[in-house]
Amino acid sequence: MRDLVERPRGTPPAPPSFSGLEPALRAIAAAREATALADEPSAELLEQVDRAIEVHRKNRAVLEQALAPIPAAGTVVYLGLLLKAYPNAGSQDAGVFGQFLRDDVMSLDPSFGAVEMACRRWRQKSRFLPAIAEMMVEVRAARDELAGVAEFVDRLPAIRNAIAAKLDRAGTPALRGKPDMRPNVRDIAL
Repeated sequence: MRDLVERPRGTPPAPPSFSGLEPALRAIAAAREATALADEPSAELLEQVDRAIEVHRKNRAVLEQALAPIPAAGTVVYLGLLLKAYPNAGSQDAGVFGQFLRDDVMSLDPSFGAVEMACRRWRQKSRFLPAIAEMMVEVRAARDELAGVAEFVDRLPAIRNAIAAKLDRAGTPALRGKPDMRPNVRDIAL
């Protein structure tokens, strides 16, 4: 009877990693901060917003994947890899701990990116396995970071157009001779 069911051979595919998205998130976050703190529009601010638009355009597919809701099975994979990354993680209660960790993290309704980023960041900063509460803080922080970037990216075309219009009205010489970089709204929407 066992011969009727073929078992998968080889190693299962690795879950997606969003470590390559980190530089893009930093660039978009820097533009977000610059627009929030700017007293007056400037050519430099406009260039930074244009760079953020271009960074988003290049990383749109990965960002959309990172923002996608994660199923429980995906959460189990990432958290399981996190637990295995610590050799001193005591196996006697690993099943119970892992189940509670999965259930509590899933209660946050996280995305793929939030869970992966939280696990990767914890592995890179801590020598010890996280408590459930610590992992929930990490997942919330990553979830909020991704949500903030997504919200800002949605507003980028309007922000860019407002800055350009103010600079144009002020007759800023930095804009003269530059091509119109205003993006098509369809290119920006997530």
